[in-house]
Amino acid sequence: MRRPEKLIDDPVRIGQIGLGGGIAPSHLNEMEKNPNFLLAAGCDTRLGDAAVTKSAQRIRDAGGAIYDTYQQVLADPRVEAVVIAAPHFLHREISVAAFAAGKHVLCEKPLATHPEDCKIMLEAQRQSGRVGAVQMQHVGRKSMLQMRERLQAGAIGDIREVFTATLWWRENSYYGRVGWAGRKMHNGQWNLDGVMLNQGIHFINETLVLVTPGKLPTVAEVRDVRSALYRFHDAPQLEMEDTAFVTGMLDVPGSPRLHLVATTCATIDRPTVEIIGTKGRALWNGVGHVFADGQPMEEFHDDGGEFDGASLIFNSFAKAVRHGGATMTDFSQIMRTTQFVADAYAAANWNIKPAPWSEVGSLGGIIAATQRQRTLPAGLQEKPDWA
Repeated sequence: MRRPEKLIDDPVRIGQIGLGGGIAPSHLNEMEKNPNFLLAAGCDTRLGDAAVTKSAQRIRDAGGAIYDTYQQVLADPRVEAVVIAAPHFLHREISVAAFAAGKHVLCEKPLATHPEDCKIMLEAQRQSGRVGAVQMQHVGRKSMLQMRERLQAGAIGDIREVFTATLWWRENSYYGRVGWAGRKMHNGQWNLDGVMLNQGIHFINETLVLVTPGKLPTVAEVRDVRSALYRFHDAPQLEMEDTAFVTGMLDVPGSPRLHLVATTCATIDRPTVEIIGTKGRALWNGVGHVFADGQPMEEFHDDGGEFDGASLIFNSFAKAVRHGGATMTDFSQIMRTTQFVADAYAAANWNIKPAPWSEVGSLGGIIAATQRQRTLPAGLQEKPDWA
């Protein structure tokens, strides 16, 4: 795998807040190999944890300091920017403190769990004059960006409908791995650890970027949102949805209709975005495909050298830190993704219906039927009892 391109002469001295979990090693993989960054510090409250210890040693090997609080990282004069890999409910608190300390912020997804938190973070960024970006790596994937260029060039005509399916599988044990998993609130903060803000958020955001005209950063807004939220897992800790059906009108030219499903109950992991136009269709499922009427299929692949898109996001952040300008995933745009999820909760009146785990095997057929019939499960011609 080739190293990311060197774009700035003076690497950004960055500290990583959060060294455990699944995402922390991925960020370290990027920054160790990316010549636009220098690992200056890291912190975690669980320095005795095996995974945290391993990540901490990687930062020490790069010459960085290790702390047990994020406040210590923010007080380190060597650190000029932070990447936040802490749990979702901490994103607002840490980001606001980082901006107040004069640091630039690259925040792991989601930006925050509530639109009001996003607004507070954006205002803190603007007052500080620092850069604020979100680690939405799908926006940096070559396959996605090239397909987006073809859509903007009119390859499939005007967009009429968009179907997004983010299908994942999680066992009950997944929701017991940490205290905040699956919870609505945690330590008095909005947590909202359901499938939309956790597994689905990358693909929701990717969809809203794919259909929006203009240069990045840009994210479509969605109006007339309708939703149905369900809980199939019987994990005692799970309070949020593990399955979401959402429809709406994308606020872009032509007002195409959006049909979205996200679930952690799918027996086959298969995230897809399908876009229907007046002159063909496009499909992204890790590879980009454009099927223009009367033309050979076009196919777009990631090149394997950009860490599934993370390098382009990190490099965009580094260039903005050194030379100014907006990043590919600027706070001001990515906050619209959180707003869409909040609108989906509001449209369902925050009602998450329990559904029998025994019906999970038939969920794939229900998902397909809702897309064919352009409706939520309760509107199906043969609706399931749990709807």
